[in-house]
Amino acid sequence: MWLRELHIRNFRKIDVLKVSFPRGLTVLVGENNSGKTTIIDALRLMLFSNRDFDALRLTEDDFRVGTERAPIEISCRFSGLEDKDEVHFQECLVDVGAGKFEMQVNARVEFNETTNRCNVKMWGGETEGGSLPSNHYDLLATIYLQPLRDPERGLRPGQHSQVSRLIDCLTREDQRTEFETIAKDANEQIRDLKPVEDARCDINSQMEAIAGGELTQNTELIFADPTFRRIIAGLWPEIEGLPFGLNGLGYNNLIFTSATLSTLRRSLPFSFRSILIEEPEAHLHPQLQMLLLKHLADVANKDEGYEVQVIASSHSPILASQAPIDSVISIHEVEGQFNAVSVCSIEIDDKTKKKLQRYLDATRGELFFARRILMVEGIAEALLLPVLAKIAGGNLKESSVTVLNAEGINFNAFIPLFGKEGLSVPVVILTDGDATKIGGEMSAAASGLMEQVADIPNLNVEMSEITFEHELARSEALFPHMLSAFKALHPKIGEELETEFAAIANVDEKATKFLEAFTNRSVSKGRFAQELAEILAECNLGVDAIPEYIRKALQLLGVHGEVANDGHG
Repeated sequence: MWLRELHIRNFRKIDVLKVSFPRGLTVLVGENNSGKTTIIDALRLMLFSNRDFDALRLTEDDFRVGTERAPIEISCRFSGLEDKDEVHFQECLVDVGAGKFEMQVNARVEFNETTNRCNVKMWGGETEGGSLPSNHYDLLATIYLQPLRDPERGLRPGQHSQVSRLIDCLTREDQRTEFETIAKDANEQIRDLKPVEDARCDINSQMEAIAGGELTQNTELIFADPTFRRIIAGLWPEIEGLPFGLNGLGYNNLIFTSATLSTLRRSLPFSFRSILIEEPEAHLHPQLQMLLLKHLADVANKDEGYEVQVIASSHSPILASQAPIDSVISIHEVEGQFNAVSVCSIEIDDKTKKKLQRYLDATRGELFFARRILMVEGIAEALLLPVLAKIAGGNLKESSVTVLNAEGINFNAFIPLFGKEGLSVPVVILTDGDATKIGGEMSAAASGLMEQVADIPNLNVEMSEITFEHELARSEALFPHMLSAFKALHPKIGEELETEFAAIANVDEKATKFLEAFTNRSVSKGRFAQELAEILAECNLGVDAIPEYIRKALQLLGVHGEVANDGHG
């Protein structure tokens, strides 16, 4: 079975939150203090017995501020139960129709001001009743890997080391005597070595001299305690011939995570296995992050009776972009309200979803961490908008605006993420109307984008009449600098154009001629934008130099001034 849904109320900064989990791998992404750790801790409260070391210990500080310590309420819903699960968890079953059942566990936490303690009440099913059965956790196996974990400590020899736990899971009862026989033979051989024999005799002689013949006790020197538990507790990893203590944090983290996953998968046949990992990317360079993610996805997809549900929280745009799109849950805060958007719950057709998966690279993965999003057609806009925003009196970074390059007009691959059930952050699409002339009819693609605005409350579309470059060239303040950038790339043609433009007074005519030259010469938009951005960064221009549709887009995102009206663009 697998965890399908989590409900949280009045827990820390969260008022009300519902999280829908996909089967297998989940990657919780979002900026700092967006609620990811709160979700993980809510799961720790629900998935661990209160006697477990990794169970969450609640305090007064965990109650939501401003609610006068209103009770914390958390519930989990599990799906995919087998017949044996329905028998074991019968007190927790919920009838979902068609002869199917799900398992629900609930918790209410109240603060007792007299004892200054948190009282936790847990029960199963939809109707509040008694406590959970004493054997409720017998078939639940969960491992928690905290952030900033110390993998070296977890690999250090000891009865509770991850290596020791793994070997214990892998060893049958009849195999344990083999360990003990080898250890006993080693002890005998080492004990017969003359230096060891001499040391033993010296110790016993001194003991007899101190305690006398009546009270002295005979001492033996052994290599190791020849019992199975003690033997496996003494094992530790060696990497490329070096002790793990001399290994880097990143690789030790991988070894520790690998041993943990193996232990979980090799455990007794539990009904539910899961691993909660905060910041799996810790200490790993990008390539290893992607390889670890792939392995986590593979482990989560095993269906041979050893399925493990992997729930990881991350700040890494690399993991967010490389994770299977359906595994991503974006956690974000808008106007004090926390939202959890599960991509698997959004209605996106398979073709669009595959297209979105291809487009999500490390840069576009930042959209899951963004507070405001400015989507643009290409590299030219992505390069120039930061400097244009500064000219307009704002700053994209300081305003927490993420510029998303859709590479053409592939906005429709991203728009489903921002629907009514999607990300609720402000989104502005800056695009071209692609009309053939000023005042002409916009393209079908541009019209289609405008039509979608009415159905998505947090979406606005601002567009030029013809193209981005043409609209910039219509600005009398920007045009000379655009011509300078063109000359830097094509000196001879640029000088000819400069002479030709000197004889043209009409701004729109200049812009049209410039666009023709720009297009006919197949000027690289990226190179031109880089050159122009460098020039503009050294200029002292006013806000009026920026085309109106760009200013409006910046205003809608709170980058400069106030929005002129509440309508969509």
